[in-house]
Amino acid sequence: MLRRLSLACLILVLPLAAWSDGPSVRASHVWIRQAPPGVTVLAGYLTLDNLTDKPLTLSGVSSPEFGAVELHKSTVKDNIESMEPVESVDLAAHGSVEFKPGGYHVMLMQPKKNLFSGDIVTLDLKFSDGSELAIMAPVRRDPPAH
Repeated sequence: MLRRLSLACLILVLPLAAWSDGPSVRASHVWIRQAPPGVTVLAGYLTLDNLTDKPLTLSGVSSPEFGAVELHKSTVKDNIESMEPVESVDLAAHGSVEFKPGGYHVMLMQPKKNLFSGDIVTLDLKFSDGSELAIMAPVRRDPPAH
């Protein structure tokens, strides 16, 4: 009887231990803008939420479906929009960063095949604390509704 009770308690406690060591970042509103066939550069968008008490830095993104992936930021200066690569993106403790048209985005270059609305792409995000997050990004013509 005592052995069964101990086993039952262990089964109840293990999920709580796993929960406390849960993910440090949550990704939502993930999508990649569909481009015409033959276009060699696509843009990916998402929202990242830091679920920890410590600041984190997104230090890189990769994808097996693309030859190269970079973090970029679009800016407007003197009514001229420009885009430039950034090495990393900071996430404040319990903060969030939205990757959206006209701001931060993931630049996906050299696709290994033409991608169409409904296709799914794997993105592997790497963070300053050594954690990684693999997410599935649907290819869409239009942004998802928030």
